[in-house]
Amino acid sequence: MRALRGSSAYEGIIWCLIFVVLDACQAVYLGAYLQEIDSFLLGGLVFGSAAVLCLCWSAIRTPQQLRLAGTEWKDVLGLNLTVTFGWLLYFFGVQLIEPAVAFTLFSGAIPVATVALSYLGVAEAEAPRNRSEWIGLGIITTALVFLAGITLLGFSGFVRGGETAAISGLIASFVGGVFITGMLLYGQRLHRKGLGPTTQFGLRFPLFLVVTFAGYMLGLDAKGPVAWQDLLVAYAFGMLLLAFPIYAVQKAISLTTSLTIAAVASTAPLLIFVLQMIEGRVDVSLLTSAGLIVFFAGSLVSLSGAATAISKPDTDRKAAP
Repeated sequence: MRALRGSSAYEGIIWCLIFVVLDACQAVYLGAYLQEIDSFLLGGLVFGSAAVLCLCWSAIRTPQQLRLAGTEWKDVLGLNLTVTFGWLLYFFGVQLIEPAVAFTLFSGAIPVATVALSYLGVAEAEAPRNRSEWIGLGIITTALVFLAGITLLGFSGFVRGGETAAISGLIASFVGGVFITGMLLYGQRLHRKGLGPTTQFGLRFPLFLVVTFAGYMLGLDAKGPVAWQDLLVAYAFGMLLLAFPIYAVQKAISLTTSLTIAAVASTAPLLIFVLQMIEGRVDVSLLTSAGLIVFFAGSLVSLSGAATAISKPDTDRKAAP
């Protein structure tokens, strides 16, 4: 993949950081609302209204983008599939296991899957570009295995149920991250073909909305009546903490590389853990904190490698450690 200019790449990192902060708040604070409100209803309202607004904007300001999307319908379909399965699996996982663990697996899957897909020949994916990124990836992978282990053994802060719930939550969280990796790669492919962030944002949700509508009608996450005031508050938080972070990622996709996005996004779990301790809704696990510290160390090493790669874009991306 052609290296991006340093200024654009650093702007992409800023958008990534916006995503990290808002998504961390979502993972902790919005989870409290998801315990009381049908997640299919909330997801449909938030992403449906945001998608309609973006598509109306595109139809008025850049109608040629919608025509281009029709030509590239296969990639748009891939974008829809990866978004839908990625977020639904994550929402499922985060309700079964400790939120910090769920989001760490979700985030950590992105650099792991990006590297794996690069060796499978996916053009938009990248292998580590220097020694620091390789070392960071190794530390991140070790932390993921450790966190999965303590969850299975019952040493994390929270599991809703027994071993089956723990396994289901771990698998859902990690596989959700793999699908989100696919979303990033499809987004970069469509960006290279000329489809901008606003249009992509609007076009990525049709399938997701069909699934959320079906889930709502079938009562798959029904939790009883909800006062309209509570639903309105949850909707407002959802627009800020669900919809806007995804737009921030979409902006980052247009400005920097998939591996850089993965490196920045992997710093989120420690922030989630800190917010989780402040909120106090979930018990704090010392072993979880140890795993997150290791994961965060790997994230910082990867991030330093990404910064080096941005400043030296000719770094060999297939260089082994």
